[in-house]
Amino acid sequence: MQPLVIENIGTLATMDGTGPHGLGLVHDAVVVCAAGGIDHVGARGSCARPAGAVVVDAHGGAVLPGLIDCHTHALFLGDRCDEFARRARGETYAQIAQAGGGIRSTMKAVRAASVDELVDGVRPRLRRMRARGVTTVEIKSGYGLSVDDELKMLRALRQLQGEEESIHIEPTLLAAHAIPPEEETATSWTTRIIAELLPQVVAENLATACDVFVEQGAFSVDDARRLLGAASDRGLKTRVHAEQLSWQGGARLAAEISALSAGHLEHITDDDARALADAGVVCEVLSLAQVFLKSQRAIPGRKLKDAGCVVAVATDFNPGTAMSCDLALAAGLAVTQSGLFAEEALQAITTGGAQALGLQDRGVIARGKRADLLVIDAVNPLALVYRWGEDLTRAVVVGGRLALGQMS
Repeated sequence: MQPLVIENIGTLATMDGTGPHGLGLVHDAVVVCAAGGIDHVGARGSCARPAGAVVVDAHGGAVLPGLIDCHTHALFLGDRCDEFARRARGETYAQIAQAGGGIRSTMKAVRAASVDELVDGVRPRLRRMRARGVTTVEIKSGYGLSVDDELKMLRALRQLQGEEESIHIEPTLLAAHAIPPEEETATSWTTRIIAELLPQVVAENLATACDVFVEQGAFSVDDARRLLGAASDRGLKTRVHAEQLSWQGGARLAAEISALSAGHLEHITDDDARALADAGVVCEVLSLAQVFLKSQRAIPGRKLKDAGCVVAVATDFNPGTAMSCDLALAAGLAVTQSGLFAEEALQAITTGGAQALGLQDRGVIARGKRADLLVIDAVNPLALVYRWGEDLTRAVVVGGRLALGQMS
């Protein structure tokens, strides 16, 4: 692999925790990448350009770590525009689900598809994510809702990971997303996941984590505790969808089992926030979903930060409740809707996203870290969360290779 150099950097945001607000700013900087990692970070002229290097000119713009979208449901087929229109007329998410829509609507499309059709469906979404600077994305299963169809989804993700060198995929098993129509109860489906699905997922190395939707009408705390305990025993990381539509105790469970992350959290209490902080659970602020659903209760990002929680921001990209893969927009909404400071939102889509996925090799620009980098057409890195809807991407580097943009 050729070395790669990014030169003429106006502002380098290393996100290493130093300096004002922890952004680790270096002005008039250079970054040198070699063998897929970062080899040198410093001011202009601090390092000679390696022979034969690919050179990327930042043209005075800002450079940040590649963005990390740590919570998505991006693998789906089908269309749910009608549900968006129905909610606009006053129907609730729960009412639509009870009428056969929601997750089960997407389930029907996924069950009817082949692995190749699933791959073809998600590939353009990954390219749109990369075009906005995302270099690592977590993608959940959860629309198959049978042993065979959940395995099919995860096998599609494995195929994509082999094809898409320009974006890294972290696959999560979310079979406990909804109760399948063939099952009488959430508890019976939980038992089948543990007995039939988990062993196969682990044997084929199809997922790095297991998630569960703890909510009224979905899975109880007891179901989740049993499933996540079994997943942890088999070496999978654990996550929880918690307190999105009502308080059910999912956040407290996440703290109890020291889950890697907990997402949504609209209905948490002060005690929940302190417990999550004490347990080191990364809290995922998903403000796109809050806005998409017109939720009257904001995700309490400020409460989480003030309690001492590590916070990540993600899109929750899915066809029903957050139909957008724009992570920078999600970060901007986390400022205006959830009370994060702009600098905190920027950290939440870089270092915070890495921590939510348990990935220590990215999210920071430092020697020895993975060379995932984003060059934007703005001098101030905060433009990424401020200039909503603008495509600021000048270049994207993934694993030390130029994935998007031009050599100088």
